[in-house]
Amino acid sequence: MRLDLAGKAVLVTGAASGIGLACVEAFLAEGARVGGLDRATIPVVGDDFLAVHADVTDERSVAAAVGAVAGRFGGLDVVVGCAGISGPVGTPVAETPAADFAAVMTVNVTGQFLVVKHAAPWLTEARGAVVLLASDSAFTSAPGMVPYCASKGAVVAMTRALAVDLPQVRVNCVCPSVVDTPMARDDLGAVLDDPAFPVQATEDVASHVLYLASARSRTVNGQAVLADFGVSARSGFPA
Repeated sequence: MRLDLAGKAVLVTGAASGIGLACVEAFLAEGARVGGLDRATIPVVGDDFLAVHADVTDERSVAAAVGAVAGRFGGLDVVVGCAGISGPVGTPVAETPAADFAAVMTVNVTGQFLVVKHAAPWLTEARGAVVLLASDSAFTSAPGMVPYCASKGAVVAMTRALAVDLPQVRVNCVCPSVVDTPMARDDLGAVLDDPAFPVQATEDVASHVLYLASARSRTVNGQAVLADFGVSARSGFPA
């Protein structure tokens, strides 16, 4: 399938590792021009890539970064929001500090809001696309992850709201189950290597992102694409 992304101006947050880095590499392979935003060093170089140091929780930083990428490439066609944190994992709600809950919401929700807010004028002009990273945790929950699940549920709801609020821009989100990233390895460790445990690669997620960013998905808008190996489709009925 031709995605026709060559020459498109793309901005990716959380671009230094994991899903964000996989998206950067996938868009570049399609011939797109890519700006990557992250607080860490992004291990990508090339004439069609611009690395911008930015903190998605700081509005001034986000505005400057979005402006730098749009200025370099003459606008923006696609924004991909990958920046995110897991926060406390395995911590009961009664033991979860409010500050930890707030930190997760600030990165995972406010960070997505800010990048779309400041990219909106360019995206509207280009009749472009936004793809946000949510999670299957927006729909199913594991014990001890209330902040993360709440944040990803908010991203799904915000996706729908943005699709309505930006009528010239398509806005969708991808909701993967566990992905083999440095963050997931820090949280889950060796369970990712258990053959019985379904784990996807960052490239799997990037494939969904590129499709939703392309004109091939022009009829898809305001949707949450759940990619979880079909786990959530199974009934809990004991049979």
